[in-house]
Amino acid sequence: MTSRGKFFELLDFPKFAKPNVVQIAAAPTALEVAARLGEGGFMSYGQLWPRMGDAVRGIVTDHLLKLIFSAYQDEWKNENIRDAFSLLQTHFSARGNWYPQPSKPKYVLGFWFKPSIKGIWFVDGQAYAVAVNARKGQALSMEDVNFLARGIYELHCIDDPNDPIPLVLDLSAHPGEKRKLRPYPVRVEEAVSLEAFESSVREFLAALNLVGLSLPPPPDIDSVVDLFRR
Repeated sequence: MTSRGKFFELLDFPKFAKPNVVQIAAAPTALEVAARLGEGGFMSYGQLWPRMGDAVRGIVTDHLLKLIFSAYQDEWKNENIRDAFSLLQTHFSARGNWYPQPSKPKYVLGFWFKPSIKGIWFVDGQAYAVAVNARKGQALSMEDVNFLARGIYELHCIDDPNDPIPLVLDLSAHPGEKRKLRPYPVRVEEAVSLEAFESSVREFLAALNLVGLSLPPPPDIDSVVDLFRR
């Protein structure tokens, strides 16, 4: 029996995957999930997402920034959110138009899966499906980025007539560096293969099943990725 309540998103695959996101092994990944889900001190960047349109338009002053993002009693958490927003606003530089995507999660095999992108950014005649890694402590490798890009494409771009390019905005602090924004536009031919992505998803689901957080996929299903599509 699963707990039928945990929330996961595409970014959690590289977060928990052992040894890495394209070579996931269910048993060590399950141990990592079990260990890290019990960690305290959690903070959410959820305040950012309704303000993405403001970041694209570049309308938030330093004064407004402090007023808008002040929900936490711990000021360091508020500062982290402000830093992330400032980086996004600087990157967008008041260019293009922003179209937010539905944020409602989908129920998949006993857990809730959050949408992988925050919206579509139209700029310079091109559409981008934008995913944001606001987690300061989760630095993304190029392997991670190319995995995320395949997921973004399969779940949000493949049926979009505007043919958006997956765009991963990594706001993490890489080893030895401060937090900064690294933009990764990744065309589908540069992403990991669909077969590799499918294999990783299956193994991640097996890991969640081992710790009682999901049901096993139906044995006759051809593609588990279809379970995540809206």
